[in-house]
Amino acid sequence: MNYFNFSFLQRTQNALNALVTFLLITILFLLSSTVIGQSLQVGIPVIEEYVRRNQLLGNVNQDFSFNIRPLDVKLLNDEYFWKNTNDLLKNDTTIHSSKKIHFNLSFLPLFSKNQIHSGSPYPEVSQLINSKGFQTYLTGGVFGEIGPLSFQIQPEAIFAQNSVYDYGVSKSIYTEYLEQFGEGGYFRVLPGQSNIKLNFGSFSIGASTENIWWGPGQFNSLLFSNNAFGFEHLTFNTRRPAKTFLGSFEGQLLVGRLEGSNLSTTNVNNLLNDWRYLNGITINYQPKWTPGLFIGASRVFQQYESFRGKSFRDYFPIFEFFQKERLYQNGGSSQEFNQEGRDQQLTGFVRYFNRKANAELYFEYGRRDHSLNWREAILNPEHARAYLFGFTKLFQVSGEANVQIRGEVLQQQESINIIIRYPGIGGGSNWAGHSPVTHGFTHRGQMLGPGVGPSSNVQTMEVAWVQGFKKLGIRLERLNRHQDIYQKRFPDPSEQGRWVDLSARLLADWQWNNLIVSSNLNFVNSLNYQWQLHPNSTPEFPRGQNLFSVHSQVSLIYFPKGLKRWQKNLSN
Repeated sequence: MNYFNFSFLQRTQNALNALVTFLLITILFLLSSTVIGQSLQVGIPVIEEYVRRNQLLGNVNQDFSFNIRPLDVKLLNDEYFWKNTNDLLKNDTTIHSSKKIHFNLSFLPLFSKNQIHSGSPYPEVSQLINSKGFQTYLTGGVFGEIGPLSFQIQPEAIFAQNSVYDYGVSKSIYTEYLEQFGEGGYFRVLPGQSNIKLNFGSFSIGASTENIWWGPGQFNSLLFSNNAFGFEHLTFNTRRPAKTFLGSFEGQLLVGRLEGSNLSTTNVNNLLNDWRYLNGITINYQPKWTPGLFIGASRVFQQYESFRGKSFRDYFPIFEFFQKERLYQNGGSSQEFNQEGRDQQLTGFVRYFNRKANAELYFEYGRRDHSLNWREAILNPEHARAYLFGFTKLFQVSGEANVQIRGEVLQQQESINIIIRYPGIGGGSNWAGHSPVTHGFTHRGQMLGPGVGPSSNVQTMEVAWVQGFKKLGIRLERLNRHQDIYQKRFPDPSEQGRWVDLSARLLADWQWNNLIVSSNLNFVNSLNYQWQLHPNSTPEFPRGQNLFSVHSQVSLIYFPKGLKRWQKNLSN
């Protein structure tokens, strides 16, 4: 026991030393030069929400859908927008066409996010891992351009206390969803939000480890969000909407590599020791005749590398058929298809904002399993589906101050259809996982899309006073946890009630010169926690075990002040 304690303390001390070293190097690096680069990090507090809000107010480029992120800050360069950011994001050097090759270097803001979870973790889309106790996230870096070539070096470090707690049974059969990341303190340094790209007009091609976000959601996404660590991928994407006579198009085509966590845990089934090949595409269309309307679709495939062949179909399965009956025409079967170790997700989405109303509405619907044919898809749309929808509305109160109301509903739970369709196996599959790929749609033990865990449903409502980067408000949530595994483990009727978290979160964001502070304090009352029964519960009068916990977050975003940008032209 003494050796274990010594080993834990030593690992923790080493992790803290490495974190402090990373922090000092980053600060010195930042103080050596100038201000901000071009990429708006996915999920960065305050700023991303501010940009989206200003689009509803008519102050930011109206052609961006916000369905494909990260955004290029430079391309949002509207006069009003920059005027009201107090030069935090302003790119004061514009690169013009010339016979010379222009070299531009700028430094990214220093961003730190700190969190304490008491009792048990509360899951949400975040740069942080799902663990109990204290943890901190830190990132900073540099952005540069040499002619049409751009690069961004933005590593990130995360340290988590990763305290031991009773996380109960597995929350999914076909998803590597970690609730504790190994034993002892957790420390990791990753390439983070880094990329290198070749830019031409509205398009860009390159390699990246950045987080991406597909879909219109604000609090969650069905496919990709910043919930998991960024994964290695090659990308071909639009930098800004490509305008045509029909309207504007945005899109992204990528191939990537997904990894398991390689951490031993007792609440995850046996996993194949292999990385997964990822292929995805998303396309967004804005009709020319309906400003503010964006319609899009996305498709993603993943497959274990050891199962993948060398044909075009294996490298780009996104261009494959949508109907299972095509398998039968070639003498195949769905069982043979599942044995190829691949799985897919398909989504469609709509976002509409009205500048005069200062409001937006959005909806996203997805299916995980192929339909037999188009008839089955139309008659049985609820099979293997998930969806989310939400809105934002702004009410002007005085000057540039507004009251902002936001709401969103995410539904991942399988419909009752699965009980009829596949008797006896309900609760196995879910939106995040299916039998062909036992890791599910995850990367390093975290879900790629929704941050609330597999088969969980959540309803969110937020009301806040906002002005610039300042915000004071409250957010209410109802989180219904892991419904599919609940239905599989407990017959109906059952003494165990559904595990539901009711939370109230106080929000406070403020700006002091070049420092933005974002904070929240979350009070969570967990009903029927981990589906446990109270010691006084009886079959006649069942009573669940409840748990009250408090969670706090503080994020710091610092932009160096008073340092001049430098730019150098290189001859051909």
